[in-house]
Amino acid sequence: MRETIRLIRSLLGGAAAFTAGNSLLGVVLPLRMEQAGYPVALTGAIMASYYLGLALGGFKAKHVILRIGHIRAFSAFAALTAAICLAYDAFFSPAAWVILRVINGFCIAGMTTSIESWMNERSCNETRGRVLGFYMLAFYIAVALGQTLVNVAPVGGSDHLMLASALIGLSLIPIAMTRLGEPDLQEIQILGVREIYVASKVGVIGAGVGGILIGSFYALAVVFARQIGLSVSEAAMFMSVVVLGGLAFQVPVGMLADRFDRRIVMAAMLIAVGASWGLLSLSIANGIPIVLLFIMALAFGGAISSVYPLCVAQTFDCLDRRYYVAASGRLLMVYSIGATIGPLLTSALMAAFGPSSFFVFESLIAIAYAIFVLSSLRSVPQLPEPEREKFVPLPDTSPTALALDPRAEPEPEDPTSEPNAPG
Repeated sequence: MRETIRLIRSLLGGAAAFTAGNSLLGVVLPLRMEQAGYPVALTGAIMASYYLGLALGGFKAKHVILRIGHIRAFSAFAALTAAICLAYDAFFSPAAWVILRVINGFCIAGMTTSIESWMNERSCNETRGRVLGFYMLAFYIAVALGQTLVNVAPVGGSDHLMLASALIGLSLIPIAMTRLGEPDLQEIQILGVREIYVASKVGVIGAGVGGILIGSFYALAVVFARQIGLSVSEAAMFMSVVVLGGLAFQVPVGMLADRFDRRIVMAAMLIAVGASWGLLSLSIANGIPIVLLFIMALAFGGAISSVYPLCVAQTFDCLDRRYYVAASGRLLMVYSIGATIGPLLTSALMAAFGPSSFFVFESLIAIAYAIFVLSSLRSVPQLPEPEREKFVPLPDTSPTALALDPRAEPEPEDPTSEPNAPG
């Protein structure tokens, strides 16, 4: 384990730095728009444009990396992202911010693709699972810490944007000084969404639902928290607790998903999302100690962060192993589309019906999909446990991370075989 960490510590350091800076942006920008009096619908549209850029970058940034190399590509993406952080202040207008958010998302996808493909190159079959685990740990902690940095200065000034720019710029140091060789970024085999949908409706639709839920939350939760009366510091802490809930739930949810039918576990998580939002709304309306609010936020974060990895696991159960990496790219595309649509819908509802519609929308989406998942239990039987793949927590940033997934280890198979029966 010590040798594994030694090999990838520079990559983990760089990833943690730019993730923290980008996470800080995700909190500061909606707060600045709220302070400037932007309508909630406009804030949602601007924040949603980030996920559009993330989706484009997940599939196009690799061409830049293949052309100029990993270190140069990472440096270019990081430098552009650091400049964009400062440009948010220089061009404070909705149209400019939409463009900047799209470019921001594209660059972050390029940086994560560089890091993740590097980690895969530095891993062997025996260590890939541990490398992915360290990466996910660094990712969650960096997101949580980045969000709490909003407390270091008043929201209206330039300090937060300068700090985010500095963190993203600092990520260049461990990457530029690494002695690791250039990895080989392989082309990903193509697999159509329709083919994956035939194999696993639950997995494909669930990826879109997960994107709607998580995209809406990260784009607008801080605005929601401010509208219900939380201070900036409390709103940032609320966001961080949700992220840490996602980290805390990965192992227990994985154990349940490997022991029971994944669809039952997924439905339970979706119901937990709906129930926790309902409890949060009632508690906020009636007054509640901040500690209890954060406990419920922890449960909500754990539940909502489990939906996408469960969808991936459910889909993998219904496909041959040689399709895993290709399927993961398509699932991430569906997830990103959902994450782009979610903030648009949620912000429109909040503008029309007030902040309470935020949790109503999330709860209804989660519970409605839970009912759909449970209904599939009648028509599609559960796979025997030996035929099910293990649950693995996954990032939702680029399809390259799936190369680190131990489940994607290539096996010799008949090239004429087709995906397994729908599930």
